[in-house]
Amino acid sequence: MIAVRAPRPGRGPVLLGAAVAAAFTFAVVGSNIPGPILPLYEDHLGLSPFVLAALFVTYFVALVSMFLVVSRTALGRFAWAVLPGALVVGVLGDVALWSGADTAGLLFVGRALTGTCVGLATGSAATLAVAARGDAGRTLAATGAIAGSFLGLIAAATVAQLLPEPTVLIYRLHAVSLVLSGLLLAAALWGNRRRLSALRHAEPPRPAGPVPAGAGAAFDRNRLPAYGLGAAGWTVGGIAVGVLPSALRDGIGSELLVVGVLAAIILLVTAWLGPYLARAAGRSPGPQLCLLLLAGGGVFVAAGLVARTLWPVLAGSFLWGIGQGFAYAQGLILLTAGMTPVEQGRSTSLYACSSYGFAAVMILVAGAFSSAWGYSYGSAGAVTIFVLFCVAVAGAGRGRWTPAVAVDPVRVPARK
Repeated sequence: MIAVRAPRPGRGPVLLGAAVAAAFTFAVVGSNIPGPILPLYEDHLGLSPFVLAALFVTYFVALVSMFLVVSRTALGRFAWAVLPGALVVGVLGDVALWSGADTAGLLFVGRALTGTCVGLATGSAATLAVAARGDAGRTLAATGAIAGSFLGLIAAATVAQLLPEPTVLIYRLHAVSLVLSGLLLAAALWGNRRRLSALRHAEPPRPAGPVPAGAGAAFDRNRLPAYGLGAAGWTVGGIAVGVLPSALRDGIGSELLVVGVLAAIILLVTAWLGPYLARAAGRSPGPQLCLLLLAGGGVFVAAGLVARTLWPVLAGSFLWGIGQGFAYAQGLILLTAGMTPVEQGRSTSLYACSSYGFAAVMILVAGAFSSAWGYSYGSAGAVTIFVLFCVAVAGAGRGRWTPAVAVDPVRVPARK
């Protein structure tokens, strides 16, 4: 008997996968740019903690709206057109944000356009990634989101600390990156136009045959805990980027913007590297352990904020990073295993919708509490609510999780 080795994907699908990953990553970069410079807006425009939170959350409102539109329409079949269009919207958002450096109203418009960009890009990128790379592309939304968030945070903090006009320059640089990644994407889409033409037609029927007993029940049983797992995993990133920079600057009393984003940097680096290290070790934490790490990290962060001490916040962010690196991706895999490319795009949008929606609620709660009680106690109160949420999700999912899936990292092209 002769063993036949599975053919490797051609250059076309590989190029398409890389171009989609780059486009999605740079689209997400825009989501985290305002985080490090929120204190600058507070000082220059005199915005209150709640208004700053509302500004940051405007992105989530537009994002969730786009997720709902994508999940309820046939846009997934036109992913080849939606993703380039999302990049154009992202450029318009950057224009509004750099034009609004002195006008709060334009900042809200820019954040809404950025959310629209990422909302359109999430489902369309997931569809194209699965069409190009099969199962290897299923975790693009999770890995690309973490990579983009990290790059946006680092770039904004570096520009804000070292270069002039940070509230203008960083958005112009991001617009250039979107244009360049869009050109690469256009070339890849044209080269794979025949492969992608199938997306324009009705989805292929599922293979004939009996459905395994209990398959539908298992999916329904795991759906809600998986959504909760994703929400918990992504919310820590929202808190670290949208809440902690101002809270740490106020509590620690440092004028260095980098100090405010240290927690977010530790979280994102840990979340990015965790799956790679787990793959090398051959083991990864299951859902219950992820939730334990997220709750435990919240306890450290809340204690550090109340004590106005940096190291507990950084320790908690490290635990958050481990938990987020697996929680969001595992929840996504639990929901989408075995789906077709278009189904993958729709389910990814709904999954991200619930995750970002809960993160938005927590950030608004932190802003409201901070306006009433000050940054330290207000942010600590919001984090305490998050810890209770993690405990509730762990209780709801106990005995209902499928076996944990080892997360295979998706390579995201490095920024050049």
